[in-house]
Amino acid sequence: MAEPPAGWAQLLGRPHGLKALALTGAVAMHAINVHIVTTILPSVVQEIGGLAWYAWSTTLFVVASIIGAALAVRMLAGWGARGAMLAGLLVFSLGSLLCAMAPSMPMLLLGRAVQGLGGGAVGALSYTLIRLVFPPALWPRAIGLISAMWGVATLSGPAVGGLFAQAGHWRLAFGALLPLLLLQMLLVHRQLAPHRL
Repeated sequence: MAEPPAGWAQLLGRPHGLKALALTGAVAMHAINVHIVTTILPSVVQEIGGLAWYAWSTTLFVVASIIGAALAVRMLAGWGARGAMLAGLLVFSLGSLLCAMAPSMPMLLLGRAVQGLGGGAVGALSYTLIRLVFPPALWPRAIGLISAMWGVATLSGPAVGGLFAQAGHWRLAFGALLPLLLLQMLLVHRQLAPHRL
């Protein structure tokens, strides 16, 4: 007799819940950031200029994300699950810091490229690590949960970005990611430790 499929309670409860958060949290921040930045860009241009470079913010981010995703397998092979994910989050954090402090559009574009590199790596690693972190019965639900983060981002990102833009604090939209990314790194450090996989 076939075993019934694993339910959401098994994925989100003990002992897998925090591991699921370790994989989905990083993707959520990367995905939400995409939509937040699209919303705050007019405020950025109003303060630091660079209207001619407006489209490059998204272009560089997407190109760098593709490169980061392509590098994810090498990172995983070289540094293991925890090391690779922490490296991706660290690069994403550095990009967020550069964006928050950017005095000009070229510096913001550099920050966006660095963000994209880290975010692309984190996104690819999250899907890749499903097979290492969860038993096979949970793989479909884990894929669904991580993919759902893009839907959550589509709904919440523009609203959150709009709040920052309306308040005139576009730099805070990047800076607010930093404590969240630190918490995410602590979670990854604990949950993706070699003895837990």
